[in-house]
Amino acid sequence: MCEAAVFLDKDGDLEKVMDDVVEVRPEGNKLLLVDVFGEQKLVSARLKEAELMDHRIILRETKD
Repeated sequence: MCEAAVFLDKDGDLEKVMDDVVEVRPEGNKLLLVDVFGEQKLVSARLKEAELMDHRIILRETKD
């Protein structure tokens, strides 16, 4: 499968935001995460790294 877990890096601490993410899309200065069930979450973050072999995406928190 191609799903990934998405984590938010908050000053060095990783906080899981969402599991089974299949889409990450920019929405203005935020990112829209969509999982396999169609659930969506909008986060104030930017991409830090994508570890696709480990099915993991790490975002860096941004201030609005």
